[in-house]
Amino acid sequence: MPALLAAVLVLGACAALPQIRPLEPSLRSAALDACRRPFLTEKYRLVHALNAVMPGDRESGAVGVLIADPRTGSFQSVLMTIEGFVLFDIAYAQGLSVNRAVPPFDAPAFAPRMAEDIGLAFFSPGGKPAAWGRMETGETVCRFERPGGEFVDVMSGESGALEIRLYGSGKELKKRVSIPRVERPGLADELEIQGAGWPSYRLHLRLIEAERVED
Repeated sequence: MPALLAAVLVLGACAALPQIRPLEPSLRSAALDACRRPFLTEKYRLVHALNAVMPGDRESGAVGVLIADPRTGSFQSVLMTIEGFVLFDIAYAQGLSVNRAVPPFDAPAFAPRMAEDIGLAFFSPGGKPAAWGRMETGETVCRFERPGGEFVDVMSGESGALEIRLYGSGKELKKRVSIPRVERPGLADELEIQGAGWPSYRLHLRLIEAERVED
């Protein structure tokens, strides 16, 4: 087998929906509590310093402001320069709306991809998992099934690190969110979002400010 083909097959196997060992029923409650930690439980206004790495190792920085309500799944997100110039402004309630998009953020795929990133990183994928389990590497997993055949795995390790993975309907890895530690639900000091599709990208978010929003 040619070396390149072998490498592609190995990478594909690593990116597929992994099998998980069943978790004892007595451990499920604690596992579910851990799997809920990455996600907001109340409406918040979050400000992040954002560093993006795009194909070709091109890097850019911005400030992101997100107002997100986990009760309704609605949000508004604004990307701006350090000087305060708004580059991109989207909102989601009944549907996704783009209020402002400066090139290259006006690409048709950018808004849906960003909305998916926000939903994956800050909103719980569901109430009760379709399955609980443990990875071969020891992490506890809550697996949630989405409409259309997608899956979301929320993994927690003994160190307190968390990872959220989105798998497509073909069981291919689409995105992952890595969180070193969460002290308060949904308020990680740092997190990283990686898009596995094309074009691949990596977003590093550092929390600057978190303010609970009263209705």
